[in-house]
Amino acid sequence: MIKPFHFLAAIALIFTVSCSVVGQTSVENGTTAQSKKVIVEESFQQWQKGTGSPFELLSEDMRWTISGFNKYAGTYTRKPFEEKLIKPFTKRIAAPLKPTQWKVYQDGDVVIIHFDAETTLINGKQYKNSYAWFFTFESEEVTSVTAFLDMPAFEKVLEMKLE
Repeated sequence: MIKPFHFLAAIALIFTVSCSVVGQTSVENGTTAQSKKVIVEESFQQWQKGTGSPFELLSEDMRWTISGFNKYAGTYTRKPFEEKLIKPFTKRIAAPLKPTQWKVYQDGDVVIIHFDAETTLINGKQYKNSYAWFFTFESEEVTSVTAFLDMPAFEKVLEMKLE
């Protein structure tokens, strides 16, 4: 038969362990495990308002991988990513790309965001796409991203003639 004291001690131990796991803190940087998810959520809220961007989370030596099998798929460092993809895309849009809805998931140092975004192109047509970005954090910066998106829609924008 379990003695009441032992039962209470076991319950207290289980409660203590459960509470410490829920609020687990990283010894390396002192941030809670949940904070990376919150950082990404907040960056998307700012992006939606036009006051920030998740691109601000990227480290200087980041690597961005676009999954797929077309000519834009591959892994880019910061400068080629900006020169070959971001700047050409930005030249072809009339208003900044804006996320419309998203869901965020976290597994350790990886934060996954699945979102839709849209904008108007310089030719007046609408651009809509659905994305899944896998951010890998080191401390408070994103060092690598793997991106999944509707590549034909993205490619169509990049190949649109500038007048």
